[in-house]
Amino acid sequence: MTTQPEVGVPDFVLLDNLTTDKFIENLHLRFQHNKIYTYIGEVLVSVNPYKTLDIYGAQHMAQYRGREMFEVAPHVYAVADACQRVLRQQGRDTCVLISGESGAGKTEASKFIMKYIAANTTQVHREYIDRVKNVLIQSNSILETFGNAKTNRNDNSSRFGKYMDINFDYKGDPVGGHISNYLLEKSRVVGLQPGERNFHAFYQLLSTNNAYTKKFGLNSSAVYKILGNERTTAQDSKLYSLTNSAFNALGFAPAVVDDIWSIVAGVILLGELTFSETGEGQLVVGGPVRACVNALGVSEAALRSALGGRVLAAGGELVSKDHSLVDAHYTRLALAKAAYDRLFTWIVQQINKAIEVPSGQWGGTLIGVLDIYGFEIFETNSFEQFCINYCNEKLQQLFIELVLKQEQEEYAREGIQWTPVAYFNNRIICELVEAPHQGIIAIMDEACLNPTKISDQQLLEAMDKRLSGHKHYTSRQLTPIDKKLKHGVDFRITHYAGDVTYAITGFMDKNKDSLWQDLKRLLHSSDVASLRDMWPEGGTNIQKTSKRPPSAATLFRSSMSALVQGLQTKEPFYVRCIKPNSLQTPNTWDEQLVRHQVAYLGLVENVRVRRAGFASRQRYDRFLKRYKMLSQYTWPNFRGTSDRDAVMVLLRDLQVTDVQFGHTKLFIRSAKTIHGLEAARAELIPSIVVLLQKLWRGTIARRRYKKMKAALTIYNAWKRYKFRQYISSLQSELTRGRGVMKSWPSAPRGVAVALIQGAYRRWRAYLVLKPVPRDQWHQLKLKISAASALKSRRSHWGAARLWKGDYLADQTYNDKASVYRSALSSLQRSQNIGKALFSCRVHKFNRHNKLAERCLLVTTSAICKLDANTFKLLKKPTPITEVGAIRVMSSEAQLVVVSVPSARNDLVLGLVCPHDQTDLVGELIGVLANRYHMLTGSEAIVEVESGATTRCTLGGKHRALQLPASEHAPVQTPFTHAHNVITYHPASARA
Repeated sequence: MTTQPEVGVPDFVLLDNLTTDKFIENLHLRFQHNKIYTYIGEVLVSVNPYKTLDIYGAQHMAQYRGREMFEVAPHVYAVADACQRVLRQQGRDTCVLISGESGAGKTEASKFIMKYIAANTTQVHREYIDRVKNVLIQSNSILETFGNAKTNRNDNSSRFGKYMDINFDYKGDPVGGHISNYLLEKSRVVGLQPGERNFHAFYQLLSTNNAYTKKFGLNSSAVYKILGNERTTAQDSKLYSLTNSAFNALGFAPAVVDDIWSIVAGVILLGELTFSETGEGQLVVGGPVRACVNALGVSEAALRSALGGRVLAAGGELVSKDHSLVDAHYTRLALAKAAYDRLFTWIVQQINKAIEVPSGQWGGTLIGVLDIYGFEIFETNSFEQFCINYCNEKLQQLFIELVLKQEQEEYAREGIQWTPVAYFNNRIICELVEAPHQGIIAIMDEACLNPTKISDQQLLEAMDKRLSGHKHYTSRQLTPIDKKLKHGVDFRITHYAGDVTYAITGFMDKNKDSLWQDLKRLLHSSDVASLRDMWPEGGTNIQKTSKRPPSAATLFRSSMSALVQGLQTKEPFYVRCIKPNSLQTPNTWDEQLVRHQVAYLGLVENVRVRRAGFASRQRYDRFLKRYKMLSQYTWPNFRGTSDRDAVMVLLRDLQVTDVQFGHTKLFIRSAKTIHGLEAARAELIPSIVVLLQKLWRGTIARRRYKKMKAALTIYNAWKRYKFRQYISSLQSELTRGRGVMKSWPSAPRGVAVALIQGAYRRWRAYLVLKPVPRDQWHQLKLKISAASALKSRRSHWGAARLWKGDYLADQTYNDKASVYRSALSSLQRSQNIGKALFSCRVHKFNRHNKLAERCLLVTTSAICKLDANTFKLLKKPTPITEVGAIRVMSSEAQLVVVSVPSARNDLVLGLVCPHDQTDLVGELIGVLANRYHMLTGSEAIVEVESGATTRCTLGGKHRALQLPASEHAPVQTPFTHAHNVITYHPASARA
């Protein structure tokens, strides 16, 4: 869109020779080229094209995101982006005020603003944000269905006022919202002007293929009184599906949706009820009564009773009063209007629950979007048009106060050079309506409070009497020569938008807005849960008195005052909507109609004020705080005395000249200057943020370090205390056990229990070893290893005697000890087998079933078989690490089987003991187990056979090895064999 050539002037402020004709000529020229948006500074003028334009897609949104208004072509997206930027950059609440006649495109403009705000969010927590956006957008569909209708001026006219606050988090993303609705035109439910349609909900319910039509006996082709001459269309069927989809998106339960459509059906059927009187004067209710009570969920008797009469509480007693035909018709219509009005209000409440800010989440900044009634002038203007036009007067007054009056008054107050611009102030019209005691609303309220029944004509007479001198009010009685006004019916108010003639008929009833308690009790008793919840006052005791409720006009006046008061606290943005013709057709331009709207909207005066005025004004302190980082003379702090001096120095340094200095504020004429300051500030903010983050993170880190250090000191003191406590408990346990820890107390967390237990074991070992001579400690280790391996499974293993180890070196055991020592020395040099730890003579049984006398030598690393005479090495030594298991007998037999899995050939040995000793098995086991553990780090496998049989492997074959039976005769050799069974004969059994 920004690449397309501009037509005419995109900003009316830039027009040459500003006149109303020039203004309308430029507006028409742009309209002819589909340029429907034009600026007046930051006010957007929008002309309804009555056709679809391709200027609202995602690619068009991207062109306006983060761009200043003067940088891009006029568009409603630019207003939405500027509105959101003020909220994000300055943290100020903003609002968009959309005004114009009915049919000028206000509702569509609000939709586009909502669409842009919803789409312009960050990617953080996208799922949640998408839900909020969807809810905000979908709520429009529901509100249009139940609150919009076709009028003679607009096919989708909002028949209620809507103001939506959208809440944003600190990132500027929507987190919820709230909708306020104003004065639904409920009289439309029971009365239509020719050519108009009722609310869209009725026609959507009666659309084709709708299950509800059959459920409640309705027919899409039938004629219903409250729907006038209009019928459903294919578009209504599509919109019905969209409405139900919106209900689903907002979380309405299916049962609740059923209740809503049931109530709509009940209102249609109420319009079909008829009344007649019997000859005795009894009132008879006719028509689709059963279908009606089925839709409303009430009993047939209760409905007939409520429509046929009323019950009054007088003096503590209940009095029944039957209705006349007129009263019955009034009751039926009042019930239909009240049910639909309460339904609409309840739907808005449910939508608010769906879009409210979650509890505990910050939603402090707001963007308000006001889409409220346009100014209306119909053939017959009733109470609703009076309220709607009064609302527009209030909004016009707000616009005048904020844009024209306050601005010019501020220039004078601040001493700024200024040429005043004349404008019409409509305060006098607002006071005509709302002034206390003298305004039209006050006169109507007095009439409603009168104990006698005041007619509409009497109300008009009272207004004529009180307002006869007002120049903006007249009637036929006050101006008899005005033939256009009807006697006793019409009065005219000269609004800022023109003269409007109102028919006083119905003003009293509509202002009272009363509904008899019988009808409230009827709806409260409904089986339709939602309808019952809409009427809580129906549960009040019939004899309980209550205050008279405020009149409809008073409630509307209060809501308008609250709305204006809330809007005054926000930064306003304006969209002024203009309809080019009354036929709602594209490419048609009615200059008189447009000229009239330009005049009463005050657009030309707005341009004059804008051209003569200033784009921005800010207090010196706020301006300085926001922009002081742009100059080295004001950052971080100005050394002067006043904020005004600081701002002057700042602007002089930045070479900004299009400003004027007021008494308390700085006035900047050009918007480009503001945008330039904002751009320069935005460029510096990241580095300042990084600096602040660095300083703050450093502060936090130092605080955390101090806390951690203090916590560590406390923890260390506590840990030392607990350790001392634990040591004391250990000392007590040692005292009780007389130096033996029978049970270990539970240790506090962090105590190295294994270290203390190791120290304890070493201390106990020291006490045990202290009496043992140092030279016997090595032998003690071997005995401990033997004891651990044998585990009391062998009763005699030489624990009590002195272990010599290398018995072959002992002359008393080996008479060739000198030869052995010589051979051992030679063997140690050649084979590097290490120091001799154990040696003795053995009887060896080999794989060839032969017995041989040999010598066994165990060194620090290997097991060696030596010749019994020469002591030379026989075969290669067997590393101790290759020993798989050691098998011995539980008896005193000196039989040892050393299993070597890798050789598949075990050492089957019968040890030869010295004459003074009876056992060498324990000593051999101790030496092998100790060395095996030292070399491998694991325990050697020692098998102790408790019977008389064990096993061995010789030549890869498994052989049985046994001790002889005691009754066998003595033999000469240590080993005998028969049938693969080897028998070892202990020395005591040999002859």
